[in-house]
Amino acid sequence: MSNVAYIGTPARGDVGTPNPQRLEMDNLIRRELGVGDPSNPEQIARALRERYQGDSRARAIDQEAQGLPFLQTSPLFVPAAMERTATAIDLEQARSDVDKDLTELTTSNLLKDVAPELDGWADAIRAAVTEAINAARFGLDPRQRDRAFGLRRTLGDYARLARLVGALTPSMNHNYRSLAQSIDEVNSVILVLVGESMANNGFAGGRFLLQAPYSELQSRRDAAMHALRNLLGSMQTRGSANDWPRGIDAYRKLFEALEAQGQGDLRALLAEQELGRTMDALVRRAAQGSAQGLRALGSTAQIDLQRFYRLINFGYQLVNPESPPLTSFLEALRLFADGFSVAGGFRLLRVARPPVVFYGLYTQDEEDPADRRLTQLTIHRGRLAGQLDCLMRCNCDDITALSQILLDKALYDIDRAIDLYAVGQTDLGQPELRAASYSYLLDALLSTTVCAGSATNPPQPGDPSAAGQPASAVQRPELRKTLVTLSNLLRPKPGTPELADWEAETIGSFELNRTDNALIPGSVFRFTDVLHQELCLQLDGEQRWEQLVRQMAPNCISASAVFGSGGEMTALLNNAMTLLAQGATDVQTDCGLQGPHIPAHIETSLDTIAYNAGRNGSGRS
Repeated sequence: MSNVAYIGTPARGDVGTPNPQRLEMDNLIRRELGVGDPSNPEQIARALRERYQGDSRARAIDQEAQGLPFLQTSPLFVPAAMERTATAIDLEQARSDVDKDLTELTTSNLLKDVAPELDGWADAIRAAVTEAINAARFGLDPRQRDRAFGLRRTLGDYARLARLVGALTPSMNHNYRSLAQSIDEVNSVILVLVGESMANNGFAGGRFLLQAPYSELQSRRDAAMHALRNLLGSMQTRGSANDWPRGIDAYRKLFEALEAQGQGDLRALLAEQELGRTMDALVRRAAQGSAQGLRALGSTAQIDLQRFYRLINFGYQLVNPESPPLTSFLEALRLFADGFSVAGGFRLLRVARPPVVFYGLYTQDEEDPADRRLTQLTIHRGRLAGQLDCLMRCNCDDITALSQILLDKALYDIDRAIDLYAVGQTDLGQPELRAASYSYLLDALLSTTVCAGSATNPPQPGDPSAAGQPASAVQRPELRKTLVTLSNLLRPKPGTPELADWEAETIGSFELNRTDNALIPGSVFRFTDVLHQELCLQLDGEQRWEQLVRQMAPNCISASAVFGSGGEMTALLNNAMTLLAQGATDVQTDCGLQGPHIPAHIETSLDTIAYNAGRNGSGRS
């Protein structure tokens, strides 16, 4: 009976004690209807009328209030069909090209020996295209945007594999490269679709994108409330005789510390009503992740969250030894607050919309140098792809085939650099820094690619053994110029023509940070280590291609000659890592996978201490 009286009108002795169920219902009403007082029926009625003003039943209720029949509603106009946009036409053409190329490969008599493998390609590529397009249409949702980028990378892997197998299958090289070109078309349209979906939803004048999906914000909010109840509940729970009151001790010290340091206003966040109201207001203001909600949130979120971060900073390391309930609450609060930090992705508007419409419509400030570099990367990437498509049409000797494979690798890495720039936020943040690592690969390609038969032993100037040998692919003036331009766009180099695309501060600090291997602010990573790690990841990925190539391509050129320990691809990446680490201090040059250190069981540790023995029992007397 006491519970019934408690949930309804509070009993006389319970006026100051909030009920958890009632608080949850009040918070739900505040969050969903945006009312200040959940017990005020007029506010709730007004909020319900505004929420469902477009519903026919709501209009019928208004008509009844005016003396009209309840079911008499105004006829609804049928919306006109949406016009086909240029992107929709491009997407339809790109998907059609992929289907035709896959049909050509899977039905070719020359490829009957690898027909099952090609059928697997066709199924995986078509599924990835469909899923990527569906995800790209919801660019404002961080989870869908990340999913679109992941599937775009998967499709890029298939395009790279098609070019690779084609280079090793001269009779079908054109067919494989045609499929790769069609996949590139789809990938380009996917990038445009993500930016276009943002623009079509009105995201034009701001740069604030949610770090976490809107659907996850509510879960983070509930986790913070649960952690607070856990902290406050420790004062009401009777522990056993041997339990230390860590929760009570932490709450007391936090309460006293806030008072002593003049931060008493933060103690309001230790009450469920105030914390829930503040978090619910932020979640509601996001307006289901719409463009208008994001712009409103971007101008207010950091002001509201400042209280959260102040409380977190005061609470950390306040109790020694640390209290699990307090730490859980602070971590849950930080998880919620971090969900409102700015995410990358606003540069996608530069890809989706032509520059002529940006003035007055899509930006309020001057275009950033990094934005211009992204635009230039997309332009020169297409130019490089067109130049490479013509490379092996002249001859099919081993040197040209190896050059084709290495240059296709460079094209693949330019796509990865474009993805990194698309999600970056600053002139040289960590995404842009990882993209800069590919410039060293381009430099290594320009200096060590197969101009005399091997990247491991390139000919020296004046070497008579180089006379009469086939000219290197990168000795073609236009192709070489494109590679140099791309390298300069990815990395600031004093004296290059693209200096206008880098901020002066970045140009001056890049080489200094590389040689010093400086710690990146706000990160546990070091500058040169990040560059090296990105190429290490590339090396690890390339070594996994060898068995796949052996299965798909004839043995005209051995796969180990490309991907093996002494292969051309391995030599190219090793040369690139040598270039970026040259003159730098304390660079982590080990490319092995660094797994977690798993401690021994407590029994093993006690046995080691008691008997002065090793973890495996060695040395035990």
